[in-house]
Amino acid sequence: MYKVILRVMCVLSLLLLLVACQTNVIGLDKTVDKLIKTGSEALRFMNTLVIIQRDFEHGRIMRARARVLAMPTDHQDYMQSHRFLEQTIEPVRRRVFVHYLRTAKKHERQKKWAAAMWAYDQAKAVTIKPVKMEKKRAQMEWNMRQLRFEKLLRQRRQEDARLLSDVHAYDAPQGVDPNDDVYGRLREFYHDALHHRARVAFREAKRFLRKKLPEIAYVEIESYMRLNPGTAQGKKTLAAIRQNMPSALSIPALPKLGTKQIVAAARLPKGILPREVNAKQITAAMQSGDLIKASQLAQMYRRHDGKGAEALWGKIQAAMNRKAAALFSQGSAAFGKEDLQQAIGYWQAAAALRPDKSEYHEALRRANQLQERLNLLRDKSLEHKPIGLMPEEK
Repeated sequence: MYKVILRVMCVLSLLLLLVACQTNVIGLDKTVDKLIKTGSEALRFMNTLVIIQRDFEHGRIMRARARVLAMPTDHQDYMQSHRFLEQTIEPVRRRVFVHYLRTAKKHERQKKWAAAMWAYDQAKAVTIKPVKMEKKRAQMEWNMRQLRFEKLLRQRRQEDARLLSDVHAYDAPQGVDPNDDVYGRLREFYHDALHHRARVAFREAKRFLRKKLPEIAYVEIESYMRLNPGTAQGKKTLAAIRQNMPSALSIPALPKLGTKQIVAAARLPKGILPREVNAKQITAAMQSGDLIKASQLAQMYRRHDGKGAEALWGKIQAAMNRKAAALFSQGSAAFGKEDLQQAIGYWQAAAALRPDKSEYHEALRRANQLQERLNLLRDKSLEHKPIGLMPEEK
């Protein structure tokens, strides 16, 4: 009787997993991996040679490997599964690992930190020693963050130096009344622009600090302190940012910049955004389904204080959120049906609409990782003599 109840419970667990496949693919992956790791009794029903081969053929190399290793010795597929592991899974896993490792080292030599970080991440996914690859990936990430930090900080320092060099540009010249209305009004506009820039910089400094990007928060707070020197809230925020700054990152010294430093003006994409925007253009973009263009137009419309700009902006954002959620759901359904290419297409569109949504980017990253691995599995050039363990896996 106990065995019958156990079998029913296992079957119910499997059905729940299959349902989850249609609603939360990433959650399903984690659940299956946890069952394999803990050696759950449900694996007797879920671990068969057919399922192992299916996982392998769909690029889930490490899960197929883990299924074999978790299989009880008295399982009917035990011998065949271990033969499949030795003759197919392991040789291919090592070749894929070597491919990603060599790619990562090549990018590292070229100082292409983001590409190297991605390749080490891929290598980590197919190695039996993931800690080593994670350390290398982390090192590439620090290199990338340092480079980004230095470039953005230098750009902001140049921009602020250019703005502050005009601080006396609207003082009335000799021969004009010092209280001239024209100069007074233009001087007021200039200082309003400085105050607005400072407010935005302070807000963004707090935001990036919350996002655990203290180096980017530093770019913003330094700009704020440059425009509003000596403020108590600026000093407090700067102290918090310095306290949270990772030891792996260093703050570049402040170079001496001349007042004639030239800063390239931001250019709008040609043929996409007109110089003057009206509500009809925004509505037309929405009706055509191009919400990204509508959002870009609405941003320009807001900057010029267009009539009803805030309400229009809110409407566009709500539409983008709805469409992104629907696309993500379609991508999850396609992924559950193992239609990887279609899932990637849906998730790319969702991530483009909501670049701030980490869930969308994580799903897209996993799907691209699987697609890359599948391409490697089908790559005939990798079918050469067996590769032994690399030093990184010993």
